[in-house]
Amino acid sequence: MGKFNRNAVLSIILFIGILYFILHNKFLNPVVSQCVLVNSTMNCRRYFLNYTPSQWEEMWYKNINEYQNNVCERLSNNENLNKTIQMMQRMIELQRFGRNKTNSELQTSDNLFSRMFYREECQSPHPNISLKSVDASYLIEPLIGLLRDPFSICSRINSSSIPNAMYEGAVVQSKRFILLSIAAPSFIDSSSNQFKNFPNSQNNKNSNAFPWIYLRTTDIEHPKVILFDLGSSYFGAWGGDMTAASSLWLYAYYKRFNVKFDRIIAFEYSSLDPKNAWNQLPDDVFPIYTLINVGVASDGKFNPWTMLETIAQPQDHVIVKLDIDTPILENALINQLLNDSKIHSLVDELCFEHHITVNEMIPYWQRPGGSLKDSYTLFRKIRELGIRMHSWP
Repeated sequence: MGKFNRNAVLSIILFIGILYFILHNKFLNPVVSQCVLVNSTMNCRRYFLNYTPSQWEEMWYKNINEYQNNVCERLSNNENLNKTIQMMQRMIELQRFGRNKTNSELQTSDNLFSRMFYREECQSPHPNISLKSVDASYLIEPLIGLLRDPFSICSRINSSSIPNAMYEGAVVQSKRFILLSIAAPSFIDSSSNQFKNFPNSQNNKNSNAFPWIYLRTTDIEHPKVILFDLGSSYFGAWGGDMTAASSLWLYAYYKRFNVKFDRIIAFEYSSLDPKNAWNQLPDDVFPIYTLINVGVASDGKFNPWTMLETIAQPQDHVIVKLDIDTPILENALINQLLNDSKIHSLVDELCFEHHITVNEMIPYWQRPGGSLKDSYTLFRKIRELGIRMHSWP
C-alpha cells in the first residue's frame, strides 16, 4: 500500500511538472506561444501591402517616352537582351514547374522580377501577447518592352547568345510572359518572420493557390476559384487558332498545379455554334461553364462587374481576362474597376490587352491612340491596388 502511494505521488508530481512546463512555454515564451496559437486562438488577417517594381522595370518606366518609337531596338541592346533571356528562361521554367522548382540555376534572375507584398497580422486574446506580423512577397513579371513576350513581335535576332528555345513558341499570341500567382515564387521577410509554421496553404481542394493571394481572413476553408473570360471565343480556339485560346490556356495553367475552377463565366460577342462550343469543353469544365453569347456592356445586366459582385466573395480567387478588341468599351470597364473598390477588391488576377499606338503593334492594332506610357501607368495603378495585372497578347 505504501509503495502504491509513493508511485501515485511521484506520478502526480511528474504530471504537475509537465503541465507547468507546457503552460510556462505557451504563455511566457513568445516564440512558442505564437506557433501554438497562430492557427487556433489567434485572430489573424491578411492584406496586400504594396507593389514594388524591380530596378529593371523602373528603368523602362522612367524612360518609356524615349523608348516609345524604338522598343525592339532597345530590347536588342546587350544589357537588355541578356536580362530578357534570363527572365524568359526563368519564366518558361516557372510556367512549367511553378514555385516548387526551388533548386534551379535560373533563380539568380529573380531580381529582374517585380514583387507583390502581403502581410499577415495576428492578435492573441491573451493580454500578455502583443500583435505579431509576417510579410511575404510574390514575384510577378516586370513591365518592360511591349508588355508581352519580347521574342514574339520584334524581328528575330541572329546571335549565338540567344538559345533556340527563346524563339520556340514565340508566336504573336504567346503567353509565356504571364506569371500567375499559383506559379510565382514567394519569399518571407526574415525580419518579420515570427510564425514558424507560416505561410502554408489552407487544407482545401485548391491548396496550391496560396492563401496570401486570396484570403483576407484565416477562417475560410473553401474559397472558390472563378474565371471571367471577357471576349472568350470558343473554349479551345480563337478564329481557329488554338494558340490564341484564352479559357483553355488559363484552365491548363491552373490544372498543371492541381487547381480546379469552381466556375467559368465566358462572354463572347460573335455568334458561336452551340454544339461546337460545348463539345470543346473538357469533362470537368462542362458542369461549371456558363457561356453568355452576347457582348459585354458598360452598364446593365451585361456589365460583367454586375455579375462579379453577385457571385464572388472577397475570399474567392478571381481571374479576369479582358480582350474584346473594342478599346472604348474596354477602357470604360477598366475605369469602373479602378474607381470602384467593390469591384477591384474582388479581383486577384487581371489579364488585359491594352490597345495603344506603338510602331511595332500598328499592323495588329492600327492607331487607336494612347502610348506605351499610358499602358505602363495603367498597369502600375492596378498592381498598386493589389491586383496581379498582366498584359494579354
